[in-house]
Amino acid sequence: MSTPINRSWQMSGFGLSRLSQVEGKVPEPGPHDLLVRTKAVSLNYKDKMIVDGVLIPDLAFPFVPTSDAVGEVVAVGSAVSRFQVGQRVLGQVIADWPDGDAPPVLHKHTLGSSLSGMLSDHVIFGEDAAVLAPPSLGDIEA
Repeated sequence: MSTPINRSWQMSGFGLSRLSQVEGKVPEPGPHDLLVRTKAVSLNYKDKMIVDGVLIPDLAFPFVPTSDAVGEVVAVGSAVSRFQVGQRVLGQVIADWPDGDAPPVLHKHTLGSSLSGMLSDHVIFGEDAAVLAPPSLGDIEA
């Protein structure tokens, strides 16, 4: 049996010329995590500014860009209680901040910058950093 492949687009430096596709293993969810198969990704102006080195000039490489995506839960960790396989979910951009106004220091600790972004076939969301996608929206709209 072959090992499932997870394709990702990674930045090895700033600028689109430093974006390349790499293959790796599909990540395994920890006890409080969701494994999500990405269905649609959005490109925000913030993502472009990060890729161009404008927003976070001291970013560590390599990194997977983009912060917003919708996907389907394909596996859950043993302690996950709020989500099930097959549900459509979105991730929180500031994954370590559950609600309210995040302190400015966390604005640099986001998906698609210091945390791995959404340009992968499969991504990991912490259970507390995911929300159900609205059923009234298709993947592209969500």
